[in-house]
Amino acid sequence: MYFDYGGNTVYLSYRSILILTCIDKFNGERTVYGIYHLLNGKKSSQTIGDANLFSLTSLFGTLKPLDRELFDKEIKWLHQLSMIKEITPTSNKFVLTESGSSILNSEYKKKPIPDHLNGWKYNDHSLILWRRLSLLTQVLSNLINGKKRYTPIQQEDTVFEWVKKFLMKNGHNRYELSECLYKEVLHSLERVSEIEATIFVMRLTSSTRIGYTIEQISSILNEDETWCQILFLHTLHSIVKQLEMNEQKFPILVSMTETNHDNNVLFTASTKTTYQMLLQGKTIDEIAHFRNLKRNTIEDHVVEITHQIPDFSIDQFVSSEHQQLILSAYQMLQTKQLKPIKEKLSNDISYFEIRLILARIGDIT
Repeated sequence: MYFDYGGNTVYLSYRSILILTCIDKFNGERTVYGIYHLLNGKKSSQTIGDANLFSLTSLFGTLKPLDRELFDKEIKWLHQLSMIKEITPTSNKFVLTESGSSILNSEYKKKPIPDHLNGWKYNDHSLILWRRLSLLTQVLSNLINGKKRYTPIQQEDTVFEWVKKFLMKNGHNRYELSECLYKEVLHSLERVSEIEATIFVMRLTSSTRIGYTIEQISSILNEDETWCQILFLHTLHSIVKQLEMNEQKFPILVSMTETNHDNNVLFTASTKTTYQMLLQGKTIDEIAHFRNLKRNTIEDHVVEITHQIPDFSIDQFVSSEHQQLILSAYQMLQTKQLKPIKEKLSNDISYFEIRLILARIGDIT
C-alpha cells in the first residue's frame, strides 16, 4: 500500500502489515525476535506458546524463510516511519503508535488476513500436498502428451518416490486419472476467491510450461509479493481443511496428505514423547529423569501440550486454589507477561503454574 509520509509517497509491503499485526498482538510483551521466530515457523516450545497465547497461529511460518537481516531492516523502517515505538531503549519490545494502528486497520479493510489461513495447523500438510500434487500434475501432463524428457519440478527423493508408487498403483489409465484429478482440484478451488484460484493454477507445471514463481505472479498481477504468497498458502490451507471434512469427495487429494494419519503432528518430536509418557501416568520428575532432561524442559513440553489439547487436564500440576488466584491476578493486570503476574502472587505459586493458566486461557482472551 502507498501512503503519505512527510510529503513523500511511501510504499508499505504486506510483509510489513503482517509484522505490524504481530507487534499489535504482542503489545510489547515479547521482543520482536519472538515475531521473527514465529513468522519463520520455529518449532520451539517458546514460539509455539507465543503463537497460541497471542492468537497468532494463523501466521505461524507464513513468511518462511524470512531473512534475519531483512527482518531487522523492516523493524528499523517501521520505527523510522513512526508506526511503532520502542517501550524502553534497546529492549527490542515495541508497540504500535496511533499512526501504525490507523494504517493497520485501514489495510485490513482492503486486504484482511484470510479466514482459513492457519500456518501452525496446516503448513506442514499443505507443503506435502503441494509437492506431490505439482509433480504428479507435471508427470501426468507429460505422459499424456508423450514427452519423456523433462526436468521434474520437484527434486526431493521422497516426493519423487511417492509419485512413482502412486502411478504404479493408480496410473493404469492415465487419461481417466488425469480427469479425476482435474475435477478434484477444480472442485477444491470453488471455495476460494478468483485471484487465489488464479495464483494456484499459475504455479502448476504442465508439459507446455513451467509454473510461475510467486515473484513472477506478483509482477504479472501487479500485486504485492507477500500478499500473493499469503493467498497461495490460504488456498492450500483451505484445500487441506476441505479434505479433513470430506475425504470421500477428494480421494486422490486426500492420498497426498498425512492429515488423517497423525493427530499429534502439531507437537514437536520431543514434546510428543513427553505427552506419551504423561499418558502412561509418569510425573514430570520421572520423565525428566528417564529422558535425562531438565525439569524446565519437561515443563515447557507440558505447556505446549496444554496449548494444543483443549481438554488436557492441568489439575495435577496446578491446584484449584492456585488456578483461581492466578486467574484473578491475570484479570486484574490484563497482561500476559509472567513477572507482573508473579509479583502479585504468593511465593509458593510458580512461573510454571502461571504459564499453564495462560496457556489454558490463551485462545479465549
